[in-house]
Order: sequence, then C-alpha cells, then structure tokens
Amino acid sequence: MTFFRHRRNSLYMEEKQHPKWCIYGVSGVFLSFFLFWILRDTTPVLFVKPTLADMRLERGDLVNSDKINDVYWRVSVRHVSTVLASVCKEQQYALLTNKNVLMDSARMKESYIYVCHPSNEIHAVVNARAVVSNAAVESVRCVETYANVTKTIERKYPFSLKYVCGESFVSKTRIIRDPMEACLWLHAIDIVESVWD
Repeated sequence: MTFFRHRRNSLYMEEKQHPKWCIYGVSGVFLSFFLFWILRDTTPVLFVKPTLADMRLERGDLVNSDKINDVYWRVSVRHVSTVLASVCKEQQYALLTNKNVLMDSARMKESYIYVCHPSNEIHAVVNARAVVSNAAVESVRCVETYANVTKTIERKYPFSLKYVCGESFVSKTRIIRDPMEACLWLHAIDIVESVWD
C-alpha cells in the first residue's frame, strides 16, 4: 500500500517569485551592451607626427551644428580624443591637432585641438577661435615649437576663446588672461588654420 501525504501549504507562505526588477535589470544590461556595441567607433585612428608640410595643408573646417548634433560624429571625435590621450602619455607634446590624425587613411578635416597637459581644464575642442578685443593691451613673447622648429612670437592677450567642447559638445566661451595659456591656445589655433610658419 502506498500512502500519499499531502503537503500542507500555509496561508502565510508565499510562493517564491523572481522579482520583476531583476528581469528589468538583466534586460537593461543587455540593452546597454547592445547600444555600446552599436555606438562604438571602430574607425582606425592613427597619430601622425608633426612636420612643417602640415602648414601647406588646408585649414581645419569649422563644424556646423548638424554635424555637432550627429551622435555618430560625436562618438568618432571621442574616439580620436582617446587615441590622442594615449599619445600624450607616451610622447612629449603640449598639444595635438587635426593635422596629427589619420582616420581611415585620410587626414582629419575638422578644426580640432587636443591639449596634452593633464592639469589643463580643457582637453579636446572643436572650432576654437580667439576673439581679441581692443582691450588686449598685454603682450607676451611666446616660445613656440612645431615639427622641431622653434620660434618666438609676440602674442596679445587677454582674449575670448570661443569653442565647442569635444566631450560635451556644448559651445563655450572662456576669457584667457594667463600669458602661458594665451601662448598655448593662439599657437594651436595658428596650426589648425595653417598660418604658423
């Protein structure tokens, strides 16, 4: 004879269920990974050492708002910034520009500057320009180097640095009052505009 014992379920015992938030969490992780996979940039980016021939290249193109608002272009610029950050750690450069970037074997055309100094508040910028007013009465003699050529250039300051942040892609203005910072930014802008020669 076989006896079956019925298991009594207490009214106070709840059945074990997986909480809904666990399912949502796992789904969110997969979705995040999928979006990261789609929005990552796999374009080969190569660093090009500065040469004086860079000054014969076309000036950097100003980037319009359509491109700045393009998610894929933003991902591409962030990818360039990551590559140049590693170049700055390995080599002794004060700044790098679009003239130092090959993307898919073509020179980067956009007006782009990457400042290597780790203490600098701004690293990657697009569309940088200096607006020097008549109030710029101070001057500094800047010792600037590009492609193993060093020159002393007199620069005026203070001035307004207008740019698009290469991380947040927001237009910003900064008043440059420090002479060393004035040298850095005016030198970089001259390189991007192919007038440093």
